[in-house]
Amino acid sequence: MKRMLQVLRKAEMLLLTAALKADRSLGMDRRFRPPAPIAVRVTSRPLRSAAVLAVPLSALGGSTFGAFSDGTRFLQAVWLGVGMTLFFALLLRLERLSQLHYERVGYDPAARPFVHRPRAGGPGRTLSRLSIRWGVLTVIFWGVERAKGAPVSWLFSGVAMALVLLGVVAISYLAERRRRRSPTR
Repeated sequence: MKRMLQVLRKAEMLLLTAALKADRSLGMDRRFRPPAPIAVRVTSRPLRSAAVLAVPLSALGGSTFGAFSDGTRFLQAVWLGVGMTLFFALLLRLERLSQLHYERVGYDPAARPFVHRPRAGGPGRTLSRLSIRWGVLTVIFWGVERAKGAPVSWLFSGVAMALVLLGVVAISYLAERRRRRSPTR
């Protein structure tokens, strides 16, 4: 038992070292702000917090493939929940170790939260531009699929292009956020 605890602690430290290296490579090591109180509370009890997150997800997954009518599928849903709980608990424990590390090292008081400053025109203009792009992409996608002979509906075309546009907006947001966090301004 003692040997197993030593192995687990060693694995935990390897994961923490990897997480801190990732922080350094992303440029987050000296810009880390103190975590919000809810983040400290959630990570202070990783197994309980992980169970609160994983149990509804596994119940939803189990109900999707009929686990409440078949015993074998019910056991699969239970094991899915146990696996998700352990995975989430590992991630929360790793986050808590990172928080403790940054408490020891010290937080950077000059670190400021990301503030989105919209360009001229405000959110209404941005929303109208996104709507126009979405409409054009939907019509083009529908036309291309119809030309191929595929019976595609307008609903499918609209949802598919909304997901594509959402992905593009998310990638551009992350790129902008990374650009603002870079030390050279």
